[in-house]
Amino acid sequence: MSLPEYETWKNEPTPENMASTVKALEPTINAEVQRYSGPKPLLRSKAMVLAAKAVKSYDPAQGAKLRSWVVTQLQPLSRYGQSLRPIQASEVAIRQAAEVNRIREEMADRLDHEPSLEELADETGLSVRRIENIQKQVKPAVPEAVFIEGDAEGASLPGTVTSDILGTAEEMVYDSLTHRDKLIYDWKTGKHGKPTLSNQVIAKRLGVTPALISQRSQQIALQIQDLARRKSL
Repeated sequence: MSLPEYETWKNEPTPENMASTVKALEPTINAEVQRYSGPKPLLRSKAMVLAAKAVKSYDPAQGAKLRSWVVTQLQPLSRYGQSLRPIQASEVAIRQAAEVNRIREEMADRLDHEPSLEELADETGLSVRRIENIQKQVKPAVPEAVFIEGDAEGASLPGTVTSDILGTAEEMVYDSLTHRDKLIYDWKTGKHGKPTLSNQVIAKRLGVTPALISQRSQQIALQIQDLARRKSL
């Protein structure tokens, strides 16, 4: 028997209806999360995102039940849990990471764009390989529910968030964005391998006005916050 929430989402595929569908699947999600090692809040957040993607790819005509399909699509949790194990960084790597970050910020202001690894290597005297290694070892410490502020006229977009509900809401809203809005989100937050850029630089890259970037940033942020609020009720 299909979930009523799934049928509602299928007829009207909005982030809110997807959130309701995933919530109905929570018993299955929670049972799978317990099978894997790693920080449970982060595993659960990742599991909910995977479940949402499973719902989107589910095809009843294949004969499998929705819950069974979701369980199958949650298997990457094992690999994800392993990736969450902390890497012990040396004091030298920590000092070098701080210096690289300082120089990167100075170069970004001077060049009006995020410096490449090659440019950073030339400026710091470190090799590209070394910079990549210390960036993997030394992760920025970001407290729960931190927000990256926009420009003076702009809005706030969530940055690196460990909150279970907010993190899942981010992923669900991101998945529903247009290609241009995904680029705006990535450049405002520095996620998905993109550098953090100002409204002015993003506007220049996309051929629009900074005011439009500010407006879209605010709307995306409100979508995420609203969905997170709905999920917490």
